Amino acid sequence: MNTLKGEEMMTERIKKALALALCLVMVLSLAACGGGGGEATTTPTPGASAEGGILTDDEAIYMNSMGDFYEAYMAAFEAETLSERWALMAIAEAKFLESGVATPMYTAGGCYAMSRVPFRAGGYAAWLGDRVYYDQMVLTNEIIGTEDYEHLVDMWYELAGTGTYTQSAVDYLTEQGYTFTDTAVTTFDRVGTTWDFLSDGDFHDDASFIDYLYQYNSEGELVPHLATGYTVSDDGLTYTFTIREGVTWVDSQGRQVAELTADDWVAGLQHVADAGSSSIYNLVGVLEGLDSYLYGETTDFSTVGIKAVDDHTLQYTLTEECPYFMTMIADTCFIPMSRSYYLSQGGVFGIDAYGEAIASSSYLYGTDQDHIAYCGPYLCTNVTDKNSINYIANDSYWNAENVQIKAVNFIYDDGSDVTREYNDFMNGTGTTLVLDTAQLEMAKKDGNFEQYAHISPNVTNIFLMWFNENRQTYANVADGACASAKTDEQKEVSRAALQNQHFRLALAYSIDRASYISQSLGEDLKYVCLRNSYVPGNFVTLEEDVTVDINGTSQTFEAGTFYGEIVQAQIDADGYPFQVWDEESHSSDGFDGWYNVENAVAELQLAIEELAAMGYEVSEDNPIVLDYPYSAYNEIASNQAVVLKTSIENALNGLVEVALVECQDPTENLNAWFNTNSGAEYNYDLGGLGGIGADFGDPETYLDGLLPYGDGFAIQKMGIW
Repeated sequence: MNTLKGEEMMTERIKKALALALCLVMVLSLAACGGGGGEATTTPTPGASAEGGILTDDEAIYMNSMGDFYEAYMAAFEAETLSERWALMAIAEAKFLESGVATPMYTAGGCYAMSRVPFRAGGYAAWLGDRVYYDQMVLTNEIIGTEDYEHLVDMWYELAGTGTYTQSAVDYLTEQGYTFTDTAVTTFDRVGTTWDFLSDGDFHDDASFIDYLYQYNSEGELVPHLATGYTVSDDGLTYTFTIREGVTWVDSQGRQVAELTADDWVAGLQHVADAGSSSIYNLVGVLEGLDSYLYGETTDFSTVGIKAVDDHTLQYTLTEECPYFMTMIADTCFIPMSRSYYLSQGGVFGIDAYGEAIASSSYLYGTDQDHIAYCGPYLCTNVTDKNSINYIANDSYWNAENVQIKAVNFIYDDGSDVTREYNDFMNGTGTTLVLDTAQLEMAKKDGNFEQYAHISPNVTNIFLMWFNENRQTYANVADGACASAKTDEQKEVSRAALQNQHFRLALAYSIDRASYISQSLGEDLKYVCLRNSYVPGNFVTLEEDVTVDINGTSQTFEAGTFYGEIVQAQIDADGYPFQVWDEESHSSDGFDGWYNVENAVAELQLAIEELAAMGYEVSEDNPIVLDYPYSAYNEIASNQAVVLKTSIENALNGLVEVALVECQDPTENLNAWFNTNSGAEYNYDLGGLGGIGADFGDPETYLDGLLPYGDGFAIQKMGIW
């Protein structure tokens, strides 16, 4: 079995616990832009368990399932060129998919939608995820007609990169008789637990309230914001930004509290590090001295490679060249925080000091919208949970004259009544409406479908079904809800089964994902947003010819080869029967390369034989029972749960039973798989359907989440760490 060597195991994840995980002795050190951790040892046997028994140690569970991935991923950081790096990362992804730890389900997009926002009329980059930049948004009073929307799509592809798209879109819509509004009315379903964006992405609307050095415009171009320019040293290690002068920090009432200086980025990053924010992982191994600070080798943050040269000059020093550094610049770990305001609200610096101070009544920063400082396009003036949230334009914002939307009003909607969302949208609430099956039928009945509906483009987000290999919780830790009805014997058998690769693959092959998706998007679109890979197969393409080793044979991939082609080449070489890449469409989306009942049955038989050798007998009278928590309050989610259950049970001939566990409201649902502090708190056997998106333009933005001691959004869903 592979083992992770102590000095190599510097975690790229910083635990959410208030006291940063200084107690971790073994942590994974991975240079994010080349260089890397140490080599893994022997490759584990897929499906095997330590000494034939159930594994309980987190590291052992990880390496048993993910050892091949870990070894291959480490090799990618020894690459000499960017293209070689990407090719080796593709090989590593193949090993992850082959493990069956999780199966890709779908991406966002690829569905019928109606919109008052022109195609990409806001900040756009493939790795921006689901952020909404209201300040850049163009919003019409009328719903944009189908033909007009499709015209705007064509216009974007024609004009992207010219700097003329947004105005051209406005001109076109004006000619067609559309009118525009500066007030957005939309919905929300929960308020986050903190307004401290740098410490936690729970609310994660920092782009509305705090501006960035650079930001992407509607044409995917990176343009100056709080920085007016930057330079890069000849060795590629030092990035120097000139900070815009005259920018002020204000409170929620618009009253000035401080001047913006370069030091605010230093304060912001130290706070991100002190608080253990998951956003810090982007800079682990990248920024000089950061790792040493995070892992307690020094308490002096001045040794970290971020420096305020003067009030308006900010400098980042890297450990080594990072070809995608500027693609990260619009991420949370690069936003400023007013040092003086933070201190005035009880804030402290230093990992240990922060851990102690956060529990104090004198620590007020981020407790609500009135206890943060703003330098972005909006102020938040009101928050009423399960009622309303209100933004207004920040008159002190440096670019206030170009803010398109002057007010954003959120109305609470928990999604339980699909007719309400549809009717509200038709009456003017909402910028874009994704049509689920119920709403689709309403739109067709009303005659609105033919007039307004379009198919939205797929994005880079990926939703996976995770298999909990080390389940320790059988009711929600936070609220005691969603209790399992399994017997102790059933818990033991399912745990043993989920640690078996053959069983996990049997599950992956038995999920009729298209039928699952059809419950929300309808039969005619059930394949469109179906994704078969983890990293989108067309996320990057090789910039030069690369020769890599695939199972002992040198194989050359030419410049222009898609990442997904290499993933598929490794899967094929390993003899696995699933498909993640389509050559004709140049995509990993739009088809089902996994669902295959014959393959599912074959893998299950192998798993049953191995489980029998461990002393576990599986039969129709004694099936493997798996809990799947679902949103019982939501009709579509309920239908999807039934499809999942039926699909698995029918494919596996009644030898596996899926127990549907009801979540009575959104909070119960989130407490089962999202509002958790560790892998031990994940309350499911099948689940964890949270989306993972790209933070920057390199496959590492996805794959780092699969490292040991992961950051919670990925590998913890195995029930570990």
